[in-house]
Amino acid sequence: MSSPSEMSFSGTDDEPGFAGGLSNPETTQYKLRRQVIDIVNHLMSYGLQHKLDLPGIAVIGSQSVGKSSLIESISGITLPRATGTCTRCPIECRLSRVDREWSCEVYLLIARELREVKFGDVIKDKRDVEDRIRRAQLAVLNPSKDPLKVLDGTAAMGSNELSFSTDVVSVRISGRNVDDLSFVDLPGIIVSVRDGNKDSDIDDVRNLVTGVIKKPSCLILLVISCESDIENQGARRLAKQLDPTGDRTIPVLTKPDRIAAGSYRSWLDLLENKEERFKHGWYCVKQADQEQLEGGITWEDARKNERSFFDKKAPWSQLDERIRSRLGTPALTNALGNTLFDLIVARLPGLLREVEARLETIQKELAKLPSKVEGDPVTEVWKMIEEFKSDVQALVLGRAQDGEKGLIQNFRASREEFRESIFQQAPDFKPYDCPAGLYGSRSLDVDQSISSTTDDTDSSGEGATGELERLEPSGTRNPKTLIYIDEVMDMARNAATRELPENYPYAVKTYFVGHFMKNWHMPTEKLYQKIERLFSDELTRLVTKHFSRFAAGAFDSEIQNIVMSQLEACSTRAKERIRACIALEQEEPFTINEHYLQDYKTKYTHRYKAARRHHVTREGVLQQIMSGQVDNTESLRNALFHLGELGFDGLDVEKLLRLLPPDPADAMIEIMAEVRAYYQVAFKRFVDNISMIIDYELLKVFYRTLSIAILTKLSSNGADFRDRCNSFLNEDPSIVNLRDSLTQDYKRFESARLKLQNIPGVSVLSAGRLIAGDDMDSF
Repeated sequence: MSSPSEMSFSGTDDEPGFAGGLSNPETTQYKLRRQVIDIVNHLMSYGLQHKLDLPGIAVIGSQSVGKSSLIESISGITLPRATGTCTRCPIECRLSRVDREWSCEVYLLIARELREVKFGDVIKDKRDVEDRIRRAQLAVLNPSKDPLKVLDGTAAMGSNELSFSTDVVSVRISGRNVDDLSFVDLPGIIVSVRDGNKDSDIDDVRNLVTGVIKKPSCLILLVISCESDIENQGARRLAKQLDPTGDRTIPVLTKPDRIAAGSYRSWLDLLENKEERFKHGWYCVKQADQEQLEGGITWEDARKNERSFFDKKAPWSQLDERIRSRLGTPALTNALGNTLFDLIVARLPGLLREVEARLETIQKELAKLPSKVEGDPVTEVWKMIEEFKSDVQALVLGRAQDGEKGLIQNFRASREEFRESIFQQAPDFKPYDCPAGLYGSRSLDVDQSISSTTDDTDSSGEGATGELERLEPSGTRNPKTLIYIDEVMDMARNAATRELPENYPYAVKTYFVGHFMKNWHMPTEKLYQKIERLFSDELTRLVTKHFSRFAAGAFDSEIQNIVMSQLEACSTRAKERIRACIALEQEEPFTINEHYLQDYKTKYTHRYKAARRHHVTREGVLQQIMSGQVDNTESLRNALFHLGELGFDGLDVEKLLRLLPPDPADAMIEIMAEVRAYYQVAFKRFVDNISMIIDYELLKVFYRTLSIAILTKLSSNGADFRDRCNSFLNEDPSIVNLRDSLTQDYKRFESARLKLQNIPGVSVLSAGRLIAGDDMDSF
């Protein structure tokens, strides 16, 4: 018995043969059909069969239904044969009739490759095709091996790395007696596995076949053997599942000579499309049997035997002509060619739109990725550093588009909170005695029980914003800031040393000033820590934005270390300046803005005296005069008249009150007013200085010293700077892979678009119909 490799159709290209399908090269219609089929073949060569719904024919069948024999009869070549499953990857057959000698080329269409991989030289002898296909299939089942070493047999081969693969072996056959047709042979559907194979192979094959035939533009050539019950053939069930209407399925019966006597009726009902109706109807073929193949039957003789079988063998010879036109390989091939052509014509407009849409999507995806770094490495490194610095500068100066979440916007809002926190620590002097029983015991309830009768704004002037300046903080005050006049008096009396009567030590004022400034460091630290944290986070974000793609070369970590080191240096200097500023304020009261101090002192003196008049009761008529109860009365006018006769000319109520004995609390009010006035001057100066220190030392100095810090650190290790820059530019492999993949896809789809837009010899593409130039006159 001959070995499988010796079983092939014999014959040469010079032998006469049948060329069915679309082969009529003298007509314009033939040329047009050849061109549109070639377009789909080109798209397959670009590897787009996995990304687009390309029109095509997929041959499916269960094991041992004669699928390989059918393909051999159509293509004229012999496929690898072995026990069990022979086809373990899609095998594409591209048949093309040309006016030259028969030849065959084999290519690998590997999904990860941009272009198809040529697998060996052109084959001139049909007997060499089977072995070439077998080796090509081994190459795709062992992707780690060099395909060319698999071809020449030098690759160390063991067990296959994959049981099945979606990569395609493409067989390109051309010659004078070759049909114009393209199709792909898929592995046979299996229901069980042999020893040594994996149970998962069943699902792998099913998934592979499903992935191809589920596409709406795939014609399903369903091979059904007449040798076994149709209900037991898994490929049929899969085809019906994915094409329930039967619009895409072309069923073909094989092995009609194996039908048992008396069992023809059920098969003829199928062939007549009475049972399991399909849009394109059923076909039937008969291939050479094993004995004929081993005897070296030629492809032409096999076709003659097929015609003789259907012409002379009942019941096939007795069928009406309509059914007989569906018998034999030539009839099937011709129908496949016509149906495929119609499908391609209908699909081309939509295919072009899909390609253009995919190109637009890929362009958008590429635009999201950083550009590939090219050119001198030192130049590229400094270019990226300059772009990073530009973003840092924008961050430090402030960007309006950042809105309330921006660094400077946050800093501005935080400064207002900081100012209010310092303002809230101002002494809350009360120009009257502490209520009985509460002296020395402060609580929030005490503060809330005392209501002020004075306005908290300065009515004599306006602030920088045009609004009245607040002389007291708003909201509920901290009870620890509350000081009554009797407490001030006790402090003044206890502090007296060698002073003359009614004179009080300056130390009383310095004590109260220091007492209310001692906690300024807490809101200061809170402000600083918040801004430093925000700045650090923003810098990290910018480092990630500009350099994360170069994590493989440690460029991002290098810059991050430099940035954080420089930020720490600036932070150290800023903290030193802040501590010095706090120390200066707490050293002793000082200001050369005496006019501001005096102005505030006058305002607070007026406020405290007015509050005292409201709370402290004088006896008899004096209280009435002070409270305004006798204004514009006859008694008051008479009193002022008589005082004028005594020589007190020009008296009014206000001047009259000045003649009264001084309030014994006036000296304490003077202390309170001066302390409160100094706090107002000092806290404004302090919040400005702290804000300027943070802005300058932490933010601005950082940006201004960033360049020298980066330059110093990058070139400080003694290594060749150019080499370091070159190593820095190693991109993150995930970004490189994604960009390369998208770039490859773009090239594929761009080539596809050019092919689809330039169909030679076609003038109009309308309503799903292609019109050749020679046919235009009919419109």
